[in-house]
Amino acid sequence: MPSNDSPGFTLSLHNITITVSDIDAAVRWWNDVFGLRETARSRFDAINADVAYVEGAGFRLELLQPANGYRVPDMFLDPPEHIRPIGNKALVLRVDDLARATDRFRELGVTIVWDQMDLGDGSRSTAIRDTDGNFINVFQTGASPVG
Repeated sequence: MPSNDSPGFTLSLHNITITVSDIDAAVRWWNDVFGLRETARSRFDAINADVAYVEGAGFRLELLQPANGYRVPDMFLDPPEHIRPIGNKALVLRVDDLARATDRFRELGVTIVWDQMDLGDGSRSTAIRDTDGNFINVFQTGASPVG
C-alpha cells in the first residue's frame, strides 16, 4: 500500500462551489462584504445552471444558480444544530482584524450568527450568513478554527 505522505501528483485547491438562489445578488454580496471580484460568468449546460466566479484574497468561489434550485431547511439550522446534518457546514475564512471585519458586517447589515466568540485556543470567531443563509465562519489567530 502506498504511503499517505504523497499522492504521487500535484494537488491544489481550484475553487469552492456554493449554490445560490440569485447569482447577481450573490456576486454583489461577496463583492460588498469581502471585496471579491467577478472574474467570469457562463452557463453550465451539463447541470442546467448559471455560473459566476468571484476571486480575491487568494481564493476563488464558484457561485452556481441551478434551474429549479430548492432549499433543504436542515442544512441551514442555527448552531449548535447546524452540524447535525451530514454535508458541508461552513466556509471558514481568516482575517487579521476580526473586530474591524465584524464592524463591517454590522455596517452592511450582514446576518451575524455569533459575534467574536472565544474559541478557546486563542482564536476568536464571528459567524455570518450570506444572502442564501450559507454559514461563513470568520476567525482571527489561534491554532485553527473550531466549527
